Amino acid sequence: MELDRAVVARALEGRLTTVYQPIIDLERSQVVGYEAFLRYRGDHAIAPPVFSPDALLAAAQRIGRTPEMEAAALFQALLVRDDLPGNCGLFLNVSATALTDDRVIAVLCGERSLEGVVLELHDHEVESLTEVRDLIDTFRDRGALVAITEPSLLPDALEQLMGLEPSYIKLDRRLVAGIANSRYKLAIVDSLRHFARNLDMGVIAQGIEHLADLQSLERIGISFGQGFLIARPAPSDQLPRSVPHLDEVNLTVTGETRVARLVEPVCELTEAELEVPISAHGDLKYEVIVTDLREPLALLRRVGNRLVNIPMTLVGERETVTEAAKLAMRRPADSHFDPMVCVDALGTCVGVVRVDRLIDVLLSEASGRRHRTPRVSRHPRHS
Repeated sequence: MELDRAVVARALEGRLTTVYQPIIDLERSQVVGYEAFLRYRGDHAIAPPVFSPDALLAAAQRIGRTPEMEAAALFQALLVRDDLPGNCGLFLNVSATALTDDRVIAVLCGERSLEGVVLELHDHEVESLTEVRDLIDTFRDRGALVAITEPSLLPDALEQLMGLEPSYIKLDRRLVAGIANSRYKLAIVDSLRHFARNLDMGVIAQGIEHLADLQSLERIGISFGQGFLIARPAPSDQLPRSVPHLDEVNLTVTGETRVARLVEPVCELTEAELEVPISAHGDLKYEVIVTDLREPLALLRRVGNRLVNIPMTLVGERETVTEAAKLAMRRPADSHFDPMVCVDALGTCVGVVRVDRLIDVLLSEASGRRHRTPRVSRHPRHS
């Protein structure tokens, strides 16, 4: 307990610092916000040189100083607001319990405006959320938005959370990690995506550390993400303003394009939805009947009011265009140019691939190889 008091006292005396992690639009690879994370630089006499944020907050909680610590962390995080790009949000972690404390309220109300600030609420007890609803409305009137971690599906808790009218749902890293190899996680995240879309909320996946997980999140339509794969938390003077397209290098192999680059969207329907008019699905020409886990069962084309069943060929998104073209040409002659249904490593439908596009890429790559000179070959080719 004495160590707790000493560490917390040192932190509140000026040893708190903040690092920021980018949140990106996964489709455009553009930074749309930064989440602030608390850090504490201690010393060997009191604590290790870098004391973990969780340990620091736990120490504050044990001695009853959590609101004071959260107020100090918010104040520190807000110092860089004017240095952030104007179109980027600043995500601030705050517990629902601390939000009712006068010191936390004073820090937030001390800002001339809360435009661009996103209050990321933790500590989702139903009782505490009831108490903070009026406060949230006050902060929202001053420009703030609200984010919550993925909600409990218990009716009472869900109703309370939605009463806060959040703009974002954040997926915990425990749900994101390994999603590429888990049908259950994919199903849960896809359900939350549909839930959020129906309520006009964005979904942010936290803790993205592996490319396969990133690609799975993109395939099911998750809009935003953050994690070590994208960028690690950093001091405010080292914040990246943009990030590269992370999967660009992984869409080619030995100089040849992978099928994943050519995938086009397709309407996915369960068997129960076959009677839905084609006009409800925009301009997409083809439809795939899928299972509840989005595994393809049949490929259909609507011709007027009729459904035409097309013999279905599956191709993996990691296959090369050469391999895919060979697969297409092994089909009966009258099916050579039918589209193929593309699936990921789990067999989940990710779209369709048109054979004419495969041929275009093959011809382009063949032409590039014929006309490549020794001088050009020393430089990477961009497709």
